[in-house]
Amino acid sequence: MKFQKERIMLSSSLQRLFSSRRVFSRSLAVASLCLGTLAAPLAASAQESGPFGVFAGSYRGGGVVVGTDGHKERISCRAGGEVTGGGRSLSESMVCASDSYRFDIRTRAVAEGGAVRGDWQETTRGVTGDFTGKVSSGQFSGSVEGGSFSAAFLLRVSGRRLTFLLRPQGADVASVEVALSR
Repeated sequence: MKFQKERIMLSSSLQRLFSSRRVFSRSLAVASLCLGTLAAPLAASAQESGPFGVFAGSYRGGGVVVGTDGHKERISCRAGGEVTGGGRSLSESMVCASDSYRFDIRTRAVAEGGAVRGDWQETTRGVTGDFTGKVSSGQFSGSVEGGSFSAAFLLRVSGRRLTFLLRPQGADVASVEVALSR
């Protein structure tokens, strides 16, 4: 009997040990997951510093193209921004499409202080040009020119949303307004 009692005590001690190891392993896994979840935004924010830092990432959404005649057409868009140079350089792409329109815009921008300069191309029409502007507090605005095309633009990031507004001059499109989310 004594042997069996010691065996039961040993068995329950082993169960507690293995149970506590399981709890420890699960706790370690949960802690690792939490730390990883917390560390990812910290690493991203460290990488995404500088004036363009908030523009990094991938976005999807839609908007509307407004013609000079007032006609409105919905468009679907996706965009992506890559920030380098300590947040002072931005490479951005935006593709928008509807039944009547398709835009594929690529830009490269460099900020020096609050002033921005860069180049752009619209690949579906083969148009290229330069732009100037300013960037501050999640807002990037300016003007683009290339060939016979010119427009004012505004990109704004607030939280997980990116809004884009383009107002061409002398074209059949009065504005392009887009709201995207990460």
